[in-house]
Amino acid sequence: MSMYRSYLLKNNFWAKKGNEKMPNSEKVFIKHDSEVGGIYAIILNDKKGVKMMVEGKDYYFNNFDKLDSFLTRLQQRKDDFMKILRRKDISQKLRMLEI
Repeated sequence: MSMYRSYLLKNNFWAKKGNEKMPNSEKVFIKHDSEVGGIYAIILNDKKGVKMMVEGKDYYFNNFDKLDSFLTRLQQRKDDFMKILRRKDISQKLRMLEI
């Protein structure tokens, strides 16, 4: 379980307050993304793995490579969204120039 905990903390997830008070309960980690919103990771005790909750959908991972790939795709979506916003902003400013 500590391997998933370390991985999530390294990827900017925050431990939910009260995780340490219940030793045998599932551990919850939270991350907020500007485009996706809240991303919840629950380290499962009965199954070895992590359940990710993103945009109301559940994803289960028991492999670090697949989990890493999933988080990378989420980050790529955010980067693409920000590029679109920047492009629209630049386009709007260029239209206002007096040429």
